[in-house]
Amino acid sequence: MELNPNQMEAVRKVEGPLLVFAGAGSGKTRVITNRIAHMIQNQKIQAAKIVALSFTNKSAREMESRLRKMVPRTSLRGIILSTFHSLGLKILKEHIDKLGYSNHFLLLNSNDQEALLIQLMKAKKWNPKDFPPKEIIRRISLVKNTKNIYLDRLYESSNELDIVAREIYPNYIDSLKDTNSLDFDDLILLPSDLFHKFPEIAEMYHKKFHYFMVDEFQDTNELQYEFLTLLRGPHRNLCVVGDDDQSIYAFRGSNIQLILNFENDFPDSKVVRLLENYRSTSIIIKAANSLIQKNMDRRAKELFSSLYSEEKVEYFETQDEKEEAIFVVSKIEEAQRKGSKLKDLAILFRTNFQARPFEEELRMRNIPYKVVGGYNFFDRKEVRDIIAYLRIIANPKDEFALMRTINTPKRKIGEKSMAAMHNASIQNGSSLHDIMDKIIASPDYLPEVKSKVREEMYNYSELLDKYRKKFAQSAKLAPVLREFIQESGMEREIQIEESDEKVIKARLYNMSELVNMLSFFEDDEDREEKPSLFDFLARLALLMEDEPQDEEKEDNRVQLLTIHQSKGLEFETVFVVGIEEGVIPNARVVDEGNSVDEERRLFYVAMTRAKRKLFLTSAKTRRKYGESMDTSPSRFLEEIDPTTINLQRLEDASPDAGDDFLKELEKLKVG
Repeated sequence: MELNPNQMEAVRKVEGPLLVFAGAGSGKTRVITNRIAHMIQNQKIQAAKIVALSFTNKSAREMESRLRKMVPRTSLRGIILSTFHSLGLKILKEHIDKLGYSNHFLLLNSNDQEALLIQLMKAKKWNPKDFPPKEIIRRISLVKNTKNIYLDRLYESSNELDIVAREIYPNYIDSLKDTNSLDFDDLILLPSDLFHKFPEIAEMYHKKFHYFMVDEFQDTNELQYEFLTLLRGPHRNLCVVGDDDQSIYAFRGSNIQLILNFENDFPDSKVVRLLENYRSTSIIIKAANSLIQKNMDRRAKELFSSLYSEEKVEYFETQDEKEEAIFVVSKIEEAQRKGSKLKDLAILFRTNFQARPFEEELRMRNIPYKVVGGYNFFDRKEVRDIIAYLRIIANPKDEFALMRTINTPKRKIGEKSMAAMHNASIQNGSSLHDIMDKIIASPDYLPEVKSKVREEMYNYSELLDKYRKKFAQSAKLAPVLREFIQESGMEREIQIEESDEKVIKARLYNMSELVNMLSFFEDDEDREEKPSLFDFLARLALLMEDEPQDEEKEDNRVQLLTIHQSKGLEFETVFVVGIEEGVIPNARVVDEGNSVDEERRLFYVAMTRAKRKLFLTSAKTRRKYGESMDTSPSRFLEEIDPTTINLQRLEDASPDAGDDFLKELEKLKVG
């Protein structure tokens, strides 16, 4: 497919600021990669002067994969194709010592942050069950991403969670610094601090990079934009690509005003609109347009599609979530009989709790399905255990890793001994590692710790010291990790714990797969220098926070996922379920008196995932905490152009609703 005139205009505009409004399904990745190829091959710009940033590792890999098919590998040498966070990590690895950190810093993932918050709460005699750590972390993240502006809001609030967040924030920051650790927000915050405090370092990057591109610019927050501005320096060759109509991450701190105000920041900017949708039928696009045009704070634009179809959007209202699931799964069976592959069918919902009845109905009818974002490789216990061991080997100050590994596999180091260590740590202001060293060195220190436990601690400490030396001295790390897994006793413990041979093999395979990952990481031919264990751990932390990977691309299963998770994806047939007031728009948004614009954008994103067929469903009643509650259809349904949608309710059910549905409904009534 050749580039259309607007796409070509975006590709050829290289010098100066450029804003590309790329509507859903308009081929923005194609434009970005063609633009980079044009810069390198036709404009003869060195790849090493180009920075192209995205928000997920997946999209960065997609850009790289496409470019390698267009441009010789040697011509791409030095180009930055990465996420904001990966670039921040790269900069910090070079210069973090200037900010008072050791170069061997540890990057915490969300689980580590939770563990740290729980530890800090307990020190303050707060019960983590009363104040969910995830909610506290979200507030801390907003403080960092708004450069402390959100902290002022916390101090003005009387909400209990806000009070806890503002009280614990200084302790959280101190704990990170004390353990030479960073969280993900620090990967943007600290490079910005670095450029502010050390202009000579910023100047070094200004000389290195001259051309900048940002994908999904509508998802940018103030901190990321400041980082980009400081990185860019005097250069004005900035191309941003995005769609204000698909801005759905305000809860993470993204600011839609950054894309809407781009022309104010760059009055001489060129603006290109990509309005032709190559994904969905014309009637789906017309329906989606009619919805999103109700948002006032947006750039005026209207998508169009040349894919003509007379099939309207189908809306069906059922009695409850059980009937809703029966209807959707009956339509899935019908589509399957007509030749559709299950992987081309998706059920989208606003929140995860809505998935249960659909899972139940799919299981009852033996239809394979996949809950996207569910249990993945990095959730496996044995994988997390090995990673924790690598972390404590790399950084003895990592108390979270110590707590996880000290009795894994079982060493008879019980809760009493650990409690004694914790108390001593708090009273003396020492790390757990230092307390353990004292226990090992002196039989009189903490007499409540028995001699057998001291012996086990000694063996554990010796194991860690042995492999610290091995990882530091070995030319290749993967064989050392394989040896460690065997010597640690983890393989043996799995064989003792499990009786099912298949489960044993699967868990052993997971550990071997981690060794494979390290091996591939070391063998990356684009790497300029030998990687360290810290480099590998940083890479794992980024992967663990990224979107779940589709490990089996040909896996033929119905996809169940939230609307947020569906962003960037497409399916032949899409079922958007639970289109009710309180669900979408979300009750909390409405109750707090906030604008429903982002909820409308979320619904718009869901609609534009469908290529050929779009179903919308709701239920008259829905159970909450075991009680059946009346609901009403979402206000958004009334905003859709009535010529694009078939509205059907339970009492109007006809053969058009599908024979499978009517049969299952009759069974339900008889039951």
